[in-house]
Amino acid sequence: FDFHYIDYNEPLKFDIIIYNQDGTWIDAYKERQLKKWLLKNKPSWLQVDQDDISDVMYWAIGVSSEMIDIGAYSGGMKITFQCLEPWAWSKLKKKKYTSGGSLNFNLKSVVDFDDYIIYPQIKISVNSGTTISIKNNTTNELLSISDCTVGEIIEIDCGKDKLKSSTSRILLSSWNKQMLSIVEGINSFTLTGNFSVDIMYRLPIRVGG
Repeated sequence: FDFHYIDYNEPLKFDIIIYNQDGTWIDAYKERQLKKWLLKNKPSWLQVDQDDISDVMYWAIGVSSEMIDIGAYSGGMKITFQCLEPWAWSKLKKKKYTSGGSLNFNLKSVVDFDDYIIYPQIKISVNSGTTISIKNNTTNELLSISDCTVGEIIEIDCGKDKLKSSTSRILLSSWNKQMLSIVEGINSFTLTGNFSVDIMYRLPIRVGG
C-alpha cells in the first residue's frame, strides 16, 4: 500500500477487552459463546458502539484471544482483531439518481488520504430500451452501454471491471470498455438515458493502529 510516498504495509490490528461489569469471572460457558460470536474463520464487518467512531467499520477477523485481569475486574477476555488493510472503512455510502433523458448532479467526496481514487459499485435499472451513459465530467470518464431493455438491471463493479445483466446477456459488445471513478472534492456527473442508478462505495478511514 502506497499513499503519497508513505508505505502502509502492515494491516491494522487492535484489541478489544471484554469483561462482566459486575466483576464476576467470564466462565467457560460465556467464553465459548464469545469465541463463537467473535472468532470466525473469515473476515466480517465489525462496528464499535462508540460515538466518535460510529461511522467506522472494520473489515476484520478475530485472530486470537486470552483471559486477562483488567484492574479490579478478574477473568476478562482480550480479543485481537486484524484487518485486511492498514485502515478502517466508512459505512456503505449509497446515492440514488433517476434520469428521464438527461440529469446533471454533483457528488462530493472527502477522503483521509491524499490522491485516493474511489472505484464505486453501480446498479442501473433501465426504464426504457435505449443506450445509457454515465459520465464523470471531473475525471472525463464515460461509461456507456447500448441495447438496454426495459426492466433490465445492470450491476457494475468499477474496481474489478465486472459487469452483470439480469437478462444474462453478454455485455462485452455493448459496453464501451470504460469504468468510472470518484476523486476527492466535487465530482460533476451527467446521466444520459432513461434509467435509475445507485452509486455505492466505502471510504478508507485513518483511525486506530
